[in-house]
Amino acid sequence: MDVKKPELFCKQIEKLKNHGCVINDFDQAIMILNKINYYKLSAYFLPFKKEEGTYIKNTSLLGVYKIYEFDRKLSTLLYGIIQKIEVFIKTQIAYYHSNKYGSLGYMDNSNINSKFEVQHAKLICQFKQEVNRNKDLPFVKHHLEQYHGNFPLWVAVELFTLGNTSQFYSQLKTADKKVIAKAISYITQTNCTHFQLTSCLKCLTELRNKCAHFARLYYTKFTSTPNLPNTLSSQAFILGNKYIYLYSYIYVLKVLYPSPENWLSTVTDLKVLIEEYIEFINIKHIGFPENWEELLSKRA
Repeated sequence: MDVKKPELFCKQIEKLKNHGCVINDFDQAIMILNKINYYKLSAYFLPFKKEEGTYIKNTSLLGVYKIYEFDRKLSTLLYGIIQKIEVFIKTQIAYYHSNKYGSLGYMDNSNINSKFEVQHAKLICQFKQEVNRNKDLPFVKHHLEQYHGNFPLWVAVELFTLGNTSQFYSQLKTADKKVIAKAISYITQTNCTHFQLTSCLKCLTELRNKCAHFARLYYTKFTSTPNLPNTLSSQAFILGNKYIYLYSYIYVLKVLYPSPENWLSTVTDLKVLIEEYIEFINIKHIGFPENWEELLSKRA
């Protein structure tokens, strides 16, 4: 199959109009297409697309662009929350594991569940690749020169991705996972078993990657179903658990949020953003029920 040929902005606008998209201001349309790749923007037309490929009545380019704007701001908001959680989780794992098994105990596969030895070896290999990739960073250079390339776990986690952190936790011995889950639950004030924490970390990684790589959150189904504490599960899946949209993943953030006393400010930030774009968005397309604010504000 031949590769598609590029199209001028005016041709892209003509194509949108032919599909039923309302464009009242040509110059505005040109400006929008200058800001966002046509292919990327086309994904935001999905909720408005009919089976034959045309768009439902009154679908406008400006309206779809506003949804894109909302999506970008939503990703930025959530990414900031995820960063706080990532630092918190890494701290808890590194503190417990290094105090029990020593600074370099994470390198020893006898300190993880034996059935994950292959996965653990891959993880350590990835870590060493990260060391080589970041050898010019001051703290990496320092440990290479002063400590013969030995990185204690509390330093190593700075080079762990969130995915690496999630994998490492899942590889630990059950007894260790339970202790870490209990410590995390104490701080978050939400009881979370090690099974639930493993699931939440996997889901957090998926959400983090979407936010970090500018992937669409709006009208997107996530691949993993979060295993949440019973007190929150009924709220998170209030619209059903057949399709997992963003709303269910917000509960992953709630479960892992290290400052529960400030969680309501996060709900307020969400409310402000949603109200700013409520004219253009449909909250059901991110899985939010009408009473989402009330539900998310409840204590676990």
